Amino acid sequence: MLNRWIAGACLSLSLIAGGLSAAPASAQDDPTQQAVESYVNISLPAIALMKPYIGKSASVRAKAFAKMGLTDTTCDAPTSQGIAAGEHFAEGAGNLCGAMIAWMQNEDIYTCSRVRFSGNDFARTEPVNATIAKLHASQDILSTRLQLETAAGCSAKTVTYWGPKLLGLLDQLSASVTNAGDLQAPASGAAVPTQTAFDYTVFLCHLAYNADEDSKSAVTDAADDACYAMDEIRTNQTLKACRTLDSAIAKAASIGASDPLASQAKGLSSKLAKRFGSLDCGTAIAIAKVNEDAANAKQQAAATPSPTPAPEFDPYAKRNAIVGEINGETQSVNNSYEAAGRWYDRGNDYEACGYYQKALSGLRRLEILYADLRRETGDSDYSAKSKEMNTQQNDLLEIQGETCRDADRRLY
Repeated sequence: MLNRWIAGACLSLSLIAGGLSAAPASAQDDPTQQAVESYVNISLPAIALMKPYIGKSASVRAKAFAKMGLTDTTCDAPTSQGIAAGEHFAEGAGNLCGAMIAWMQNEDIYTCSRVRFSGNDFARTEPVNATIAKLHASQDILSTRLQLETAAGCSAKTVTYWGPKLLGLLDQLSASVTNAGDLQAPASGAAVPTQTAFDYTVFLCHLAYNADEDSKSAVTDAADDACYAMDEIRTNQTLKACRTLDSAIAKAASIGASDPLASQAKGLSSKLAKRFGSLDCGTAIAIAKVNEDAANAKQQAAATPSPTPAPEFDPYAKRNAIVGEINGETQSVNNSYEAAGRWYDRGNDYEACGYYQKALSGLRRLEILYADLRRETGDSDYSAKSKEMNTQQNDLLEIQGETCRDADRRLY
């Protein structure tokens, strides 16, 4: 249940010195046919296998699941294939299957998250493959979803339920990582978590934070930030972790009496302040501020250099300037793709789509720059590069369009 995906293939860009090209697309079957086959052969059988246990006790569900041969990721591929094909019923069945797998293991954060997603998916009907539509009705998928939602109590659970669960996850993360970034057993007799398990707990933090769409709490907002700070400690980004903790402490300290979790604020602030102090964050942030001020002053001084003699005329100056812009814009596009991937991993579709939009803007700029370089040099190869940037824009729009238009229904 950790896996997230970015629909379609990302572009492979390099600086102009090494050539600027798109990664060759691999041959793929028809997306709709893939979605149908996965829906029929994976999602529906898995749902049917687990359905009789929805209303059973946690222990009965766990014992049954251990014998089913299913894994946390069984329905990830069918879900992504449903997204790629624009088949919302197939996507919803994949999300429902994922929710049922979580429920079999008595994990209600992921369960209710995917129950909500599947409900949004099933509310959409365009387009609908005939086979999928027929099975959706005959297998009574909507009834199964409602049965799971009722058994897990998703509709009745509000921020007052999810908030304490989020705080518990934060405590678990904090106890599982040292200030040096090493993973450790969170309690006596417990196992040292794997990196995958640690990452999954961070993921659950964000799901719990967004579980109640109708009411929010500054306590959960601060706790969600703090979960990310623990991940930044694990990856040895100490200064970043300190700044994230600083922001979380400020949020926790500003909580009013009307906050639904106001009684939890003082304890959270105390825990965050303790971790902040153990990292010596005050010193780290102060040193970083001094260094940043010095760097800014140096940059400002460099921006107003002493007058120098006018340089000799350089006939290649303009084309070299264009090449420099191309290299800079190419790097910016690459950075946008990397940032989009990181936000997808954190479950924030809106931020990811924002970076994809930035990449699209960069590709449009590259299209213009290559056209300028063609006019400046007379080299027809740059016309081809300009057209290539246009093609990559169209490919990215087609691949990412559906995901970004539907980001609101996949927000955690």
